Amino acid sequence: MPHDKYRVGTIVLFLLAFGFAALGIWCRSYNALSLFWPCNAIMAGLMIRFPCFNQRLSFPVIFSAMVIADLMSGSSLMISLGMTAANVVFMVIAKNVLLSNSFNHAFSQHLQTLLRVFPASILAAAGCAAVGSLASQHYFHEDFVKGWISWFCEQVSTSLLILPLFITLPRRAELPQLGSEMRQSSLLPLVALVVSTLTGIGVGGGGSLIFPLPALVWCAISYPVFFTCLLTLATGITEIVLVASDMLNIQGTDDFFRIDSLASARLGVAAMIVSPLIVALSTSANKRLLARITQRADYDYLTGALTRSGLAARLDALTQGKGRQHVFFGAVLVIDIDRFKSINDTWGHAAGDIVLAKTAERLQQSLLQKAMISRMGGEEFLILIEGISQPRALLLAERLRQSVERNTIMFNEHDLSVTISIGVSRLNLTHPASLDESIKTADEQLYIAKSSGRNRVSPQFVL
Repeated sequence: MPHDKYRVGTIVLFLLAFGFAALGIWCRSYNALSLFWPCNAIMAGLMIRFPCFNQRLSFPVIFSAMVIADLMSGSSLMISLGMTAANVVFMVIAKNVLLSNSFNHAFSQHLQTLLRVFPASILAAAGCAAVGSLASQHYFHEDFVKGWISWFCEQVSTSLLILPLFITLPRRAELPQLGSEMRQSSLLPLVALVVSTLTGIGVGGGGSLIFPLPALVWCAISYPVFFTCLLTLATGITEIVLVASDMLNIQGTDDFFRIDSLASARLGVAAMIVSPLIVALSTSANKRLLARITQRADYDYLTGALTRSGLAARLDALTQGKGRQHVFFGAVLVIDIDRFKSINDTWGHAAGDIVLAKTAERLQQSLLQKAMISRMGGEEFLILIEGISQPRALLLAERLRQSVERNTIMFNEHDLSVTISIGVSRLNLTHPASLDESIKTADEQLYIAKSSGRNRVSPQFVL
């Protein structure tokens, strides 16, 4: 089975390399070596994004597919080998830089790869340009410097447009969240991008290339990273095509300039898209950091249970959800681990932490999903269960007690298994003070349970 999967991946990689190489060759009709050569960046992106394409024979397969595509267009074998070698150099450098092991803990691995797009694009484009301009000088007798500039400008702009799109390509499980974020976003940044691009066409001149920049930055702040990368790709390609077709005039007709208008447009596009990508990267990192900070504030780091503030936030969201008052009724359970202090005194706080974590884990496994468990401090837990009657709450509390009693907790080959005492009360949460009243009643029942010998539920269930 793995062998068949590898064979299918190889065939797909060959077909993709052939197809995108053919697309780049077709773009040569614009009086350039290639107006747009996406094959290099797409192949590198595929190997980074999908491990099934990053195999030992990936580069030979890609090389042969691109050579065949070039030969079918009428190129000679030697020219095809030289040009394709330059393209493969780009893929090798880009892949190695993007998959380097250096890691900055301020970013996730996903975002860190996106951060490395900039050095990867520059280094890979420079290496590709060196080999490609040498081949062009040998076979076409072109000026080496002009050839290098042409190759470099095309490759660096194309890679900065395409690689971020592949790196941020959402997985299937992430699509619902992406769709939700897009539905909540405003269309104004997108409208501003279209208007600014059209304005640049009408104004013309070198500055017209950066007309869409403010709108792209606005998009980077407003939209998910993947959609921002999609917009930068569409904007960059549009501007390059407009310059190549003389619809957007960015340069005079004299020979004062060192590079032609197409190379200048590519450099301008590359410089322009760096800003929105950095803004998108920073915005995404800040959102992740804020989510982590919020989670730390709402959840106890040791047990994973809600903190007091986290419980208050959950209750507030529940009772005030959708703009209308919601009455929360059910049961309150206050749980205390029996003789917990003796565990800390005998075995140390490390043992106590393990007992707390394992007990909380056991409680969470034994509860319904809608139940809310909070650590109130020390060894005491609070559980709120919505829509449960008092008899059912007492039966559930007894099952929780038995479940914890049966749970084995080992520490350094010592059995630290514990029992719990539980106090139960009714809850009808119509105002904030009603929760405090219910907790006070459950605390009183907990005191009765512990006074009666511990490892029991109070009040007891009576038929």
